[in-house]
Amino acid sequence: MDIARTLRSYDGKRVAPFRAVAEAVQGMPGHVVPRLLDLAASEEPELQAGATWVIKYLAERGVELRGPQAGALLQLLDRRIAPHATLHVLQTLPFVEVARADEPALKRALLALIKSRRVFVRAWAYNGLGVLAVRNSELRGEVERLFDLVAETETAAVRVRIRHARAALVARPANEG
Repeated sequence: MDIARTLRSYDGKRVAPFRAVAEAVQGMPGHVVPRLLDLAASEEPELQAGATWVIKYLAERGVELRGPQAGALLQLLDRRIAPHATLHVLQTLPFVEVARADEPALKRALLALIKSRRVFVRAWAYNGLGVLAVRNSELRGEVERLFDLVAETETAAVRVRIRHARAALVARPANEG
């Protein structure tokens, strides 16, 4: 399968090309994830959106993203990529092993993304901050204060994500972080 060509066939609505790629590569993620990361880092919005969708799909089904692959995925948040690609990367964060060394850059990227004009990008950026706070208890207080600041002023979609992130923080007490 020509992954890039299949992803380029995306019409902006139906994810059938993304699903076709995901199903074709599901049994060989170790070989295909680096290729998908390269496509996600391209300058083509269709490739960015498609590759990140497939990576998210694989991660949700147990493919582990860590080490250099996790780092490459997280670096996408520092780049100007297609909005759907940004959203897919943010939605993948709960499945990504974030190295301690990558946490400061990720936190900076997430703090920038919570200012996005796109509601779902903001919502999932807040969720990403919650994911970081669950994993690193040193960030917990700062993230909880941030959640408190925006809890009443943000849109419903953002408030829902914040509630989910808070629930994860409560489910994992600070001494376990």
